[in-house]
Amino acid sequence: MVRQAEPSDFDRLLPLFERFYREEGFESAVDGVAGTLRQILHRDDTAAFVAFLGERAVGVAATSSAFGLEVGLYAELEDLFVEPDCRGRGVASALVEAAADWARAKGCSDMEIVLTPRGQADDKLVPWYEARGFADTGRVIYERSL
Repeated sequence: MVRQAEPSDFDRLLPLFERFYREEGFESAVDGVAGTLRQILHRDDTAAFVAFLGERAVGVAATSSAFGLEVGLYAELEDLFVEPDCRGRGVASALVEAAADWARAKGCSDMEIVLTPRGQADDKLVPWYEARGFADTGRVIYERSL
């Protein structure tokens, strides 16, 4: 079962998002996850989703929306994580679809993802996203810390 997370889910979500950042090699971001997760759970332009197998939370996704000149309102699937022992069971696909449903209901024209260098190097991840309707736009993201 997948559903939009509520503030009361915080303690179930936090360890999964922290594990995601550690696996992706973003250890420096782990300390800030708790604060931003609390905000995501309370804002109207962001959402988190949680997947359960029985009573156990086994997967999470975080999504935000923004407005741009090129496409208007759009969403970004920012983070997606499923416990390794639960992968290959459709959990991640269900999380992606829940995020897409949320974005569609908000009026978003599309949903984007950003693949980290680790994700790009994974020979299974790009085809997995492509099978779910995502396409490489050829764009490169540059970031500037403020």
